[in-house]
Amino acid sequence: MARWNAYIHSLMADGTCQNAVIVGYKAKTSVWAAVPRKTFVSIMPAEVGVLVGKDQSSFFMNGLTIGGQKCSVIPDSLLQDGECTVDLGTKSTRGAPTFNVTSP
Repeated sequence: MARWNAYIHSLMADGTCQNAVIVGYKAKTSVWAAVPRKTFVSIMPAEVGVLVGKDQSSFFMNGLTIGGQKCSVIPDSLLQDGECTVDLGTKSTRGAPTFNVTSP
């Protein structure tokens, strides 16, 4: 997974990206690469399952969590042919900053 770690490092290099994770989900859900000591490194298989599952109605209504961080769906193209992206916004807790999350 060294190549994925290098890719994560390149995403973080200019400071624009604050957090990143690459997960495998087809055979077995696992973290392939992530930014150490950040929220997304703690992503759980169930959270990935919600993101890639066919029934997205629950997270449109209730939001979802990524590494325990509560998020809401902004626009969604996850199931459109050729798109496969979802944009999320994190929810603030106790005045913490919020972030937009894009999943290519």
